[in-house]
Amino acid sequence: MSKIESVQDFREFLKENRDKLLEKAVKIENLPPDDEWLNDSSWDKVYAKGVAQNGKI
Repeated sequence: MSKIESVQDFREFLKENRDKLLEKAVKIENLPPDDEWLNDSSWDKVYAKGVAQNGKI
């Protein structure tokens, strides 16, 4: 795989690897309620910043 240097490169990567990514993805509904990732609030700050800057995520 070549180095991803632009949004277009990343889009191509996602397109080419969609099936592999979907195989590895886990639905949030399938995670236990006490999962560390679910209880991590650090992403709340990222989303709030995105909304403040762009009016949307």
